[in-house]
Amino acid sequence: MINFGGIDSFKAESYEYDEALQEAGMGSCAVDMPGVGECPIKASTTADALYSTVIDYLEKRPDVDAGRIGIMGRSFGGYWAAKMAFVEAKRLRASVVWGGGVHYFFEPDWLRQSTNAESYLMDHDLARCHIFGVNNLDELLQVWPSLSLKTQGWLEKPSCPMLIVNGKEDLQTPIEDLYILLEYGTPKSARVFPGGHMGQTPETLPTVIRWLKSELS
Repeated sequence: MINFGGIDSFKAESYEYDEALQEAGMGSCAVDMPGVGECPIKASTTADALYSTVIDYLEKRPDVDAGRIGIMGRSFGGYWAAKMAFVEAKRLRASVVWGGGVHYFFEPDWLRQSTNAESYLMDHDLARCHIFGVNNLDELLQVWPSLSLKTQGWLEKPSCPMLIVNGKEDLQTPIEDLYILLEYGTPKSARVFPGGHMGQTPETLPTVIRWLKSELS
């Protein structure tokens, strides 16, 4: 499982999820998403190439089953997990889109509305700007809408099996983005949990792990 977080989560902080995956009998490969930590590129409409390169690398490892590679992105990382489910539909066996935006998230009104979400404890606007390498929200608005997977034409295309997870009261990612993924393309699985961003309950991670075990077995 290629495993990563969002705009403020480094790969070293993925250990909780890595341990859960490994305890369930899966291998894990933690990475920094575009614009975060040690990732060599910023976020952009073409930054998904990073993950294709990671898949290239994993396929060459003798200790990896190239036919059972999955991807799990959390928070903003869920966007990349969703996009890769389409981009690498033939090479990925499963994708977990956990709290990620895909279309409504990238509308200018939502960007402004969610910047001051009470569930985000730091400077949301600065964190978002940093991953794109821009200085302020006005500059970010020049590139933000172009990341929509609907605008890019991906939603109607085939995808690998996908599990979409979020909390129904999320103030950082609109719950509508979970439903729009269900309305297009290949049939997908979804689970909506109580609460806010990512739907973090005691049952959320175990639910994700059970689904992955089923898809990768």
